[in-house]
Amino acid sequence: MAGEIQATRYRPCAGVSWLVQGAGVLVIDEMARRSLMLAYPEAAVWELLLRGHDARHAGAMLRWIVGDSEQEAHSHVGRCVQEWSKAGLITATESGEEE
Repeated sequence: MAGEIQATRYRPCAGVSWLVQGAGVLVIDEMARRSLMLAYPEAAVWELLLRGHDARHAGAMLRWIVGDSEQEAHSHVGRCVQEWSKAGLITATESGEEE
């Protein structure tokens, strides 16, 4: 099961958009009428996941960007995915779904 989760790709939920800014990524949830500012390194995780990289690749890239251990980087990506999924900001893509 962990392999499935790691290979999962994500997309924004309906009504969610984002803007890359100098200080991070501003996530806008139009349905819930709220926004969230993601600072580095969460901003990097957001961009990697929502630009088509699966969680495994995002963890590898975060490791390179931040200099964390492999386990720390993958744990960080996992925490972000869990938090953003619970908040209704991202959802896993269906197999074969257009990205």
